[in-house]
Amino acid sequence: MKKLGLLLIASAFALNVSGQGEIDTEKKILVRNEWSLAATAKTNGFELDYRSGRFVSIYKKNLWDAGFATIKHTQEFRMSNAYISGYGQYCYGKKNFCMEFFYSRGRQRSLFLKHDLNSVEFRMFYFGGATVALLKPIYYEVWYSETEIKSEKFDIDNNHHQSSMTILGKSSFSKGFSELSVVPGAFAKAGLSFEFGKHDTKLTALEAGVKFTAFLKKLEILAQKDNPQFITNLFITIRFGKVYHNAMFENPDEY
Repeated sequence: MKKLGLLLIASAFALNVSGQGEIDTEKKILVRNEWSLAATAKTNGFELDYRSGRFVSIYKKNLWDAGFATIKHTQEFRMSNAYISGYGQYCYGKKNFCMEFFYSRGRQRSLFLKHDLNSVEFRMFYFGGATVALLKPIYYEVWYSETEIKSEKFDIDNNHHQSSMTILGKSSFSKGFSELSVVPGAFAKAGLSFEFGKHDTKLTALEAGVKFTAFLKKLEILAQKDNPQFITNLFITIRFGKVYHNAMFENPDEY
């Protein structure tokens, strides 16, 4: 709900900006190629991506997208050792840190073009692609005695209970990379995009939509929990980039 609230506020701001724009008397860049970088907040983590777009027509563009994302379990919760301080927080029962690398192709269609300096271009988009999830085991600092602290993976059968003081905190993040496991999958996503700004050569856009991902098997993130294999999440994205063009026109009818 918090993310949806931020989306509504940002959308209202964008639409308000478009209300009374200064008319642009110069020829508009309507046939455009572009590249951009983006940061995405989603209901199960975050994403960073690079996108390239090539025009098909004034209203249509082919897109290529590649990036990195994290995947969290919906039941993760953070805690710290109640008896010994100085080790930081950790997610109890978390066995693996899950990240994914993805590549996709898609299409964007402009529904309303920008006609003045402060207006908003309203667009829809859809993608389909492949993804690979990487699961890295998490190691914890486990207390056995005042003179013995071991680095171990989470094991509920090895006295790693929430009510005990055995887990002090996480070990170094670099520990466990030699034990990576790979789970391939595929995904599709669709959404709406609001491009705003005064410069035709710069891209600033807000996006929101839904994404569905299917993996070949469940992603073992938490111990003794129903881990996900099919994931649906909402997302909101802020995107910045550069526009380069092949032609300029005063209005769409010229193309």
